[in-house]
Formats: sequence, structure tokens, C-alpha cells
Amino acid sequence: MSSIVIMPLFLVFCLKEDSMILLLHLPGVPLPLIGMTAYGVILLLGLKLGGWNMPLKINQSDGRLLLLPVSASMAVASAYFLYILATRLEGASCSYCLASATLSFSLFFIILKDFGLQELQKVVTLPLCTAAIVLGILSTSYSALPPILPRSEAMDLTYYTTEIISASSPFAISLAKHLKSTGAKMYGAFWCSHCQEQKEMFGREAMQLLDYVECFPDGVKKGIKMVSACSDVGIEGFPTWLINGEVISGEKTLEELAEISGFNYDKVNQPN
Repeated sequence: MSSIVIMPLFLVFCLKEDSMILLLHLPGVPLPLIGMTAYGVILLLGLKLGGWNMPLKINQSDGRLLLLPVSASMAVASAYFLYILATRLEGASCSYCLASATLSFSLFFIILKDFGLQELQKVVTLPLCTAAIVLGILSTSYSALPPILPRSEAMDLTYYTTEIISASSPFAISLAKHLKSTGAKMYGAFWCSHCQEQKEMFGREAMQLLDYVECFPDGVKKGIKMVSACSDVGIEGFPTWLINGEVISGEKTLEELAEISGFNYDKVNQPN
């Protein structure tokens, strides 16, 4: 059990840089805190099982059993982060991410080895279910994110336009006029499906009123960069809104945009 005590100390060191690269695109979810907690649990349980006098009211059997699902969840999460690194952050490198994944899997197999085959057959459902839940939560969270900026050398797209099919509601038109009057801007990319969905929320008429900035008017390929009007804002994904001086990433409902921009539809449409 001595290895179980030592390894989390290195895993905690790897977490911070891992989070800096991967978690920028998962707003609202405190993954660094969750990861630190998981590593802390492993460390405390390892010390407890190693004979240290820890303030944990848990016996040896339950402690060993708890280590299994926690370590399995950490290994699955690390593997999923590497998947995101390879697919959503194309070409990005992160030595700490690789180290964290290696150590997480090493920790899992060290704990797994402590269980005999017959004992493992009795408890295998618990780590499998826990790992499946973690994988489901991460997959759902990341699938809802706006597209990450593409690496120009990984894409070769000629600029094209996409027709907006939906008609604008009175609310959407009024909101667009309000956003325009306050200097708000929507930044997007022609290849971005979330940007098209955002445009469809407003509809044809309202989008003609909005101040929309296309960040790749010359297409996407090696040697062509995002226009300065977008890069100067510090865009990390699409669509991005600039409202009242605040940079807001991601697709938003009309109601959310109204609240952020201080738009009151009822007040605007009150009879004179």
C-alpha cells in the first residue's frame, strides 16, 4: 500500500496545468476542485490503510473497496481529457496531461492488483458503474460546448454563406435593435454550427439588424489568420458576444441575451 500513499502527491502537482489547458472550455464545472478532492480521498485512504492514524471512521475492508471506484473514475476522466486534447484541441500538447493520465492509470492498476480475482468479480460492478457515470457526465458537458478554434494547418475551408431560414419574432427584432444601439457585437465563423443556430434564433430580419463580425471571411487554411477585429477581443470559441464591454462565449438564448444586455421587452413595447 505504500505506492498508493506516495503517488497522489505527484498527481496533485499535475492537475493544475492539466486544468489550465482542458478546463478553459468547460465553464461552470469546478473540475480542478473535483480532481483535487478525488486525489485527496485517495491520499487519505492510502494513509489510513497504511496504518496512519487518520480521522476517518472507515474500516480496512470498506477503505479498499472505496479506493477502487475513485481510482477508476480518475483513470476514465484522464483518458477522456486526452481524447478532448486530441479531438477538440487539435494538435495541442500538454506534458502534464500525459503525466496525469499515466499516473492515474498506474494508481488504478496498483489498487486493482491488491484485489484477488475472486474478490474482484464480486465488486467489479461498482467501479464500472462509477466510471460510466463519470464518462457520461464529461461527455454530456463537453458536447454542449461551442466549437474550439480550429488550427489553420488542420483545416482547408473556402468561405461560404449559409441561408437563415427562420423568420424573426417581434421579440427577436426588438432585441436586435437594442443590442445594436448598445454597441453589442456577435463574433462567429462560417463553419460554426452553433453560430448558425444562434442566427436562426434571431431569424432573417433580426440578423440584418445585428452587428455581426465574421472572423474568417477569407476561409480557413494555412497562412490565413482570424481577422484582427476578432483576435483583439480574445475569442476562444464561437459564437462569442461582446455586450457592455463583457466578452461572453457560447450560444445564448434570446432571453439570456436580453437579461445580459438589460433589455426589457415589455417596457419597450408599452403604448405611448
